[in-house]
Amino acid sequence: MAAKTILAACLFPLFTAIAAVAAPISALVKTPTANILNEDRVDFAWSYTTVPDSLRIDFGDGQSKSFPAATTAARHVFRSAGRYSIVVTAWKNGVAEQQSFPNFVVVGQRPLLGTNMMFVHHSTGRNLIRDSGVRSLLESHNTRYGTGIKFWDHDYDSGNTYTGIILPDSTVFPDWSYGVEANDIQPDGWFTVFCTGSAFMDSLLDRHDIIILKNDHSTGDITTVAQLQAYVDQYLQIRSVLDQHRDKLFVLVSGSPRRPEDTNNTKADFARAFYDWLQSPSFMNGHPNLVFFDLFDELAAPNVASDPERNMLRTEYRRPGVPNDSHPNTFANVTIGPRFASLLIRLVDPNWIGELTAAPPAPLLIATGNHPNPFNPSTAIDFTLTQPSTVSLDVFDLSGRLIRRILTAARFEAGHHAAHWDGTDDQGRSQPSGVYLYRIDGGPASVSRRMLLVR
Repeated sequence: MAAKTILAACLFPLFTAIAAVAAPISALVKTPTANILNEDRVDFAWSYTTVPDSLRIDFGDGQSKSFPAATTAARHVFRSAGRYSIVVTAWKNGVAEQQSFPNFVVVGQRPLLGTNMMFVHHSTGRNLIRDSGVRSLLESHNTRYGTGIKFWDHDYDSGNTYTGIILPDSTVFPDWSYGVEANDIQPDGWFTVFCTGSAFMDSLLDRHDIIILKNDHSTGDITTVAQLQAYVDQYLQIRSVLDQHRDKLFVLVSGSPRRPEDTNNTKADFARAFYDWLQSPSFMNGHPNLVFFDLFDELAAPNVASDPERNMLRTEYRRPGVPNDSHPNTFANVTIGPRFASLLIRLVDPNWIGELTAAPPAPLLIATGNHPNPFNPSTAIDFTLTQPSTVSLDVFDLSGRLIRRILTAARFEAGHHAAHWDGTDDQGRSQPSGVYLYRIDGGPASVSRRMLLVR
């Protein structure tokens, strides 16, 4: 299949129906349909018999997500092997209808190929390791569960203050490098490493079981469809080489997003499109030695068309006082580093599917309640941010039905704020008396509270 066709299939997915069911969902499909392994992404798409007011999907692995009616697709990562039954709950005029899809997703165990890891990165990766104590988190797991993880990392080869290799015991060898190729960790650099024959590749394959390949900021500076297609072509060839080394596990890591001063909407949208393709089932499925960690999505503002800073570095993750520095701040690294370490652990310890946590940073989001409470017909929902953030605010009933999406990826500065709910749903219909829940999401923080509407 031509690379252009593959890219189009990613950006505009085509799903093959595998189930036809009763109302409210007329069809639920998944991609891929088979050969799914733990840590793989699965794309879901559905069509309605009758369009509901809101929808919730329980993925069967302890994770669920609510959607407004306009949404007809979602992506989910299954972290462990098993058979997962999907439950869909749709609400129409306050009435819930539920459908079950037994054993809809069957996830196999990814091969366990060893515990010696090498992470090739530049400054963003270096800060992620240092600020969140990735090595300490991995070592703590070794001590508790006997996993024997050995975590190496490789910085620049030359031309920078930080160079060389750091061993699992944190010993730094600034003059020891696998090659000058370490200076270019964009798609063309990885193409050189793996597709033209290099001592760098030989060193990675000879010494390590799990090889973690990060892209840098510059990978996201895509300005044309032709450049995007060139990256796709290069990674298809890189994948062909990685397929020849099924005794190794390769973790592909997206680059981090730029802050608004360093990019524009065209570049940021192209960056999102490229990383969405790189982690998609169309690229990953059937390649059991490939895994993806989506650093870009962890750091970027949501892909909301109306947001002028969509797909750019979130406000709360920017370094203060340095407007042209796109390196994520310490708060970002402390938040995301444990998630990165958790993925690495799951690749060698299938019995552990939890999430690590680092020392908690100062709270970003403080919800101080709503007033009046009880209320009729409206109430103010108060919250305080300790630093600028992108905030979302939803109202649910006690059954979990999404009643009203009050804020969608709205930007707020640090300080006290209030949003208002007038007791209506997204269609403007008044809601009956009862207890409702509101949930505020501010960056990585989320707070839920109850409120009482009395008519």
